[in-house]
Amino acid sequence: MAVESQGCRPAPYRRRHPEQTALYQVVQQHLETYLALAGEDDWDGKPAPAYVEREFRRYLECGILAYGFARARCPDCGHDFLVAFSCKGRGLCPSCNARRMAETAAHLVDHVFPLLPVRQWVLSVPKRLRWYLEREPQAVTAVLHILLRIIEAHLRRRSGASAHARFGAVSFIHRFGASLNRNVHYHCCVIDGVFEPIGDAGEIPQSVRFLPAAELTPEALATIAEQVRVRVLRWFARSGLIEPDDVREMLAWEHSGFSLDAAVRVGAHDRAGLERLLRYCA
Repeated sequence: MAVESQGCRPAPYRRRHPEQTALYQVVQQHLETYLALAGEDDWDGKPAPAYVEREFRRYLECGILAYGFARARCPDCGHDFLVAFSCKGRGLCPSCNARRMAETAAHLVDHVFPLLPVRQWVLSVPKRLRWYLEREPQAVTAVLHILLRIIEAHLRRRSGASAHARFGAVSFIHRFGASLNRNVHYHCCVIDGVFEPIGDAGEIPQSVRFLPAAELTPEALATIAEQVRVRVLRWFARSGLIEPDDVREMLAWEHSGFSLDAAVRVGAHDRAGLERLLRYCA
């Protein structure tokens, strides 16, 4: 039976075989050993969290017909085939992660982002701060809010808008780097401009107009990065996570450890490029 997909020719359905992959075989062969060793004193003496064990066990059932399936049938030719149930996991399963990534990107392109240019902002912080981001949810939220407030203020200035103008953004928090190292960092897909309300101040605006931002120069990016660095470190000092003396020392570092990149910009009508960008970020 051929499966119709918009924008491409019909292709025959082929069931995936996760049991043949190296990842599945490693988890299948060593999961019980890992769970048994995790609670021993030679390790940290604490058993693996229940949600970790649950994620692994659900992954071992994902795509396996023995754990449940649906039967699909073509009413024209009478051909039918079986589709195994998926685990819908969010952390381990490559298949479910890829499907969720594609669905999220398609939804944002079709229903959220208007036909306007979008710039990706990527922020990474020093290793000294990553330890807190892994363990303190309020720190993750605070750093994201600082970054977005600074970007919004920059877009207002670069577009000549008033203080009432607002921007649009979708943010993704990544917890691992490209080499699977623990590295909490931020990907923000931001519309490259602001929306200015039309009408008198204090009234509920009936409409808005879009004001595009001027070209982002290296000098402007360096200024934004410095503002983010100073405000993030000051927040860590105010919250008591880092001593003020340590913050002053970090502010004096020649290489700050902060990295802010905004080189990727997708044009207003490049919807395919926007979807590729969102798939990468999601």
